Amino acid sequence: MSAAEILDQIEKLSSEEQKRVFTALAEKIIRTSSPDAKKWLGKKLSFEEACDVVFRENKELLSLLAK
Repeated sequence: MSAAEILDQIEKLSSEEQKRVFTALAEKIIRTSSPDAKKWLGKKLSFEEACDVVFRENKELLSLLAK
């Protein structure tokens, strides 16, 4: 399944389910990214905090997904 197909499926989810997906992805990215991101490990992030981390620390990934 391509990223575009996955994004299409995510768009079909309810707003609450979309938030859960986004938060889970943010937590996964945090666990596997740069050493600076280690400060986020083990912390429960709110949706807003997860958004901040993802947008701040993964600009390249989001740019690619936007295409």
